[in-house]
Parts: sequence; C-alpha cells; structure tokens
Amino acid sequence: MKYSDKLTSSQSRKALTMLLCCMAAAGIIAGSIYGASAGEEPSVWLHQHFLPANGGVSVIELMRNTLLSSALFIAAVYLMGLSAFGQPFGAAMIVYRGFGIGTASALLYSEYGSTALPRVILLLMPKALAVTFISVIAVRELMRASGCVLRLWVYGEVIDERIVDLKRYSLKFAELLLLSLLITIADGAVNIIYSRLS
Repeated sequence: MKYSDKLTSSQSRKALTMLLCCMAAAGIIAGSIYGASAGEEPSVWLHQHFLPANGGVSVIELMRNTLLSSALFIAAVYLMGLSAFGQPFGAAMIVYRGFGIGTASALLYSEYGSTALPRVILLLMPKALAVTFISVIAVRELMRASGCVLRLWVYGEVIDERIVDLKRYSLKFAELLLLSLLITIADGAVNIIYSRLS
C-alpha cells in the first residue's frame, strides 16, 4: 500500500511538472507575440533580463540583473507556497517566466533579423532552459506546499508531513538559489566568450 501511495505521489508530481512546463510554453508563445508587436524595447519587468549582454549592458550588469531577477522570483514563489491560496499565483508566475523568455527572443529577432539565430541558440536558450527548469521546480514545490496548507485548513489533515516541513521546504529553495547563482556565472562566461569570438 505504501509503495502504491509513493507511486501515485510520483506520478502526480510528474503530471504537475508537465502541466507547469506547458504553462511556461504558453507564456513563451504569448511573450513572442507581444515582443514581435512591441514598437520599442519593453520594460525589464517583461523581458526579465533574459536579453544577452549588448553595447548598453556589460556582462557584470547582466549577471547582477540575472541573479537579482532569479532571486526575486524564487523568493516570491517561496512566500506564496506558505499561503493556502498560493496556487493561482504560482500558475501566473510560471506563465510570466515563460513570457519573459518569449519577449526576449522576439526582441532579438526584431533587432538582428536572421542573424539573431546564433545569439538565441548560444546566449538565450541555454539560460532560458536552465531558468525554466528551476522555475518549474520552485512553482511545483509552491503548488504542493500551498495545497497541503489549504487541506490542513479545510480538513484538518496533512497527507505528507515532508511537504509542510518548513525546514525541508526552505532548504529546497536555498538549493534553487544556489543553482541560480551557478547559472548566472555560466551565463556570464558564455556571454564573455561569445563577445570575444564575434
């Protein structure tokens, strides 16, 4: 019985992960449409510093902005996971994350035309995939924790105590922050190499 419960929990986690990936993809599509139709470069709150370094932004500034953007996202998701009503906000956050990727991609094509392809493949996509992975994991944890808190409020029961263990929950988000730092460093290195080779 315990094995089947774990299997069900694992399948549920995979299904939720797939759903969140689809929501991120929907955000990317929406962001691409928006970025292609935007007359001028939109606010950084929309492209979320996914744009690679260029003449106006140094690699150090890019790294700082990328890390700040990731830290703010993870902190917001962490706090929403502590609420019984955090799930809708988590869903909106993952779509928003995808929107930033789509907007940045469309802006690169608008600025460089067909020559944007190397920038998109080498500078944007690796960072976007890594950040999306972290964002999906963070929002998945939010969904699970928020659902447990809501169930505790409504039914007075906890399905899995590991999910509502604040120390374990906080440790997962600390790990995601550390991964974000590593992604930021790798992204900075790739931007430096690309700028020297191009």
